[in-house]
Amino acid sequence: MRIALAVLRRDRRSQIATGLVALGVMIAVSLVLWLLAAPNGLQARAERTAWRDISTNADDRSTISVAATRDSYRGRLIERYDVARDRPGEVPVAKGIARFPEAGEVLLSPALADLVRAAPAENLGNRFPGAVIAELGREALKHDGELVAIVGHEDVANGLPTTGLANTYATYTDDYRGLLHLLTRVGLVVLVVPCLVLVASAARLTAAKRERRLAALRLAGASPRQVVVMTAIETAVGAVVGSVLGVLLAQPFSHLTAKIPWEGGTWYPGDFVPDPFVITAVAVLAPVLVVGAAIMGLRRVVQQPLAAEEKRRVRSWRVLTIAGAIGVFFLGIAYAQQARGDNQFTVVLTGLGAVALALVLTGPVVTAWVGRFFVGRWSRPSTLLAGRRLAGDPVAAFRGSAGVVIAVFTGSMALTMLPGLETTVPSRDGTWRADAIVAEQVGLDVTPLRLATSAPIVPMLAGNVGNGDREHHGYSVLVGRCTEVARVLEDLRCQDGPAVYGPEELRYDHFRAGSQDDEITAKLPAEHVTRPFPGTGRVQAVIDPELLPSVQGRVSLVGVPTTPENREAVHTAFIRALPGAPLTDGEVTGLWGDTLSEDLRRAAVIGLSIATVLGGIGAAVAAAGSVIDRRRTFGALIAAGTPVRVLAHALRREVVLPVLAVTIAACGAGIVVGLGLLTLARGMVGGEDLPLTPWVVAPVAVGVLVALVAALACGPVLRGVSPRDYAAE
Repeated sequence: MRIALAVLRRDRRSQIATGLVALGVMIAVSLVLWLLAAPNGLQARAERTAWRDISTNADDRSTISVAATRDSYRGRLIERYDVARDRPGEVPVAKGIARFPEAGEVLLSPALADLVRAAPAENLGNRFPGAVIAELGREALKHDGELVAIVGHEDVANGLPTTGLANTYATYTDDYRGLLHLLTRVGLVVLVVPCLVLVASAARLTAAKRERRLAALRLAGASPRQVVVMTAIETAVGAVVGSVLGVLLAQPFSHLTAKIPWEGGTWYPGDFVPDPFVITAVAVLAPVLVVGAAIMGLRRVVQQPLAAEEKRRVRSWRVLTIAGAIGVFFLGIAYAQQARGDNQFTVVLTGLGAVALALVLTGPVVTAWVGRFFVGRWSRPSTLLAGRRLAGDPVAAFRGSAGVVIAVFTGSMALTMLPGLETTVPSRDGTWRADAIVAEQVGLDVTPLRLATSAPIVPMLAGNVGNGDREHHGYSVLVGRCTEVARVLEDLRCQDGPAVYGPEELRYDHFRAGSQDDEITAKLPAEHVTRPFPGTGRVQAVIDPELLPSVQGRVSLVGVPTTPENREAVHTAFIRALPGAPLTDGEVTGLWGDTLSEDLRRAAVIGLSIATVLGGIGAAVAAAGSVIDRRRTFGALIAAGTPVRVLAHALRREVVLPVLAVTIAACGAGIVVGLGLLTLARGMVGGEDLPLTPWVVAPVAVGVLVALVAALACGPVLRGVSPRDYAAE
């Protein structure tokens, strides 16, 4: 112990190495704690909003009906819940909800209450008829700026029966929350690996010099236990200091993270605080892993001190680990597509981590191949020196590239998934005109809507035209007057006289609408006029009601064309007259889709930035450490007349050449894994296309650039080497 502490007090290079170990562990611990806190943030939101996940109970236990719809006002989304009591009795409510609102009573979130007070009543306030009995507390909201309303009614036509507004089953039941649940764990796995690489790079600083010193002590009579204790003390000093600093840094980091927008707003500061048990476990495990890695590297020193300076060989079997890891990953994909529950993604994430580690294991093999290639075919001094280093000690040479390779793997995977995920978010499907608002699931009587607004009302009946077989859905059609439907439907061009507007191949004549309990059937006349209509979105044909006289007067959809001046007023009239009816509004759908797309892009940018920074820091630390380890060699080369400029070029090539070779394989693995994850995500939220863009190969260029910049870190260390170092040793 006295020898180890004396080395730390008097050896400047050991002091630098200890400081870098502390820095690496600090960064790794703070990032790991942040990554482990991200699922906690999602779970905290899920627990606050669990009351919105309506579990239907069509039995004697159901006491209320709830209709959940999404609304908007001037570019801001509003979550609306129309409720009605089905039978007397106590209605359980979640924290943050003062009590269940009876008919004529309303609860608003604070942000929505402020907006209602500031906006004209005909544009917003009239959407929530009744007395505001209370404001929703923070315990029932995603974030402070969320707009939420609970409106009480005598009856809600489209409501679902349930027991109350206090669902305690707080899990990721929504499709996009389930997707987010998967993506956060993917990010946790792929970012933890570069953290481990950074810690390993820091722990291996001055490893060669330490091995020579410990080998000499072993030959002088030191026992294996004494050698292990000296190494543990040297490494533990920096690791423990770094772990403590990392825990202290995680707290302000979590408050900074809470300001990142998600789902339209920021987080509460307490959302990103990990459990005390997790903090303790990470703080203890980080130094243990660092010390363990340092001790594991002493096997040759302990067993064969005379062979301490021999270079480690790498076996080509490491390349096969990539195939095995990808096999485990796709086995996990197949399992996750069939399984449900908390362990659904366990095998997928295990396979993902295995692929990342396999790339790290394979890297030294490729590095050795690259070194042999340049030694055999290149004669420039700097490249020849770099090739000799790569071929002679590929494990140490690749160490600086490992973090960059994982960053490239992560980038290619993210850029493979992102375009496909963006196509799954809700967007305008082109069915209705941009200025139209359409209410679905409405009843026969639209008189309240006619009384509420002076805008033209377009009543329609949605159904299908097929061959008469119940299993044959045929074409999705609307029954309504063409001149009226054209006001709200895209690309409909009307002519005089009743007709069927649809594709030429429409040859069916059996019309069916409604549910099985309230089914409407009719048959088109044998002779009718068919006019071209390209079909837009969900509507493939339009039928004038004169051709189906038996269904005239039946209504399931109501549309209204709007202008910029009356849009909010018409929207308010719709909601006031038809509470609980789902509204199809291009603005609402676009806002929700834009929010999800921005969240996905933001998450990708943050994740890739962290991976790139970690990879760059790891490469810089390893490059500087390689100069420190080979100070004697560089001093001898300089003493023999080798220009420092040539050595600097050689060092840069040592970092860049393995990166250039291995990142191509990492890019390919990232594309394969990204396609697998995209297939799994598409199964959760829908979609079929798997688009690829040329940007998936961009991380290769970025990785090489980052490695080159990181390699410049060895410049100041190299300039500190002089022939006197060789003479002194």
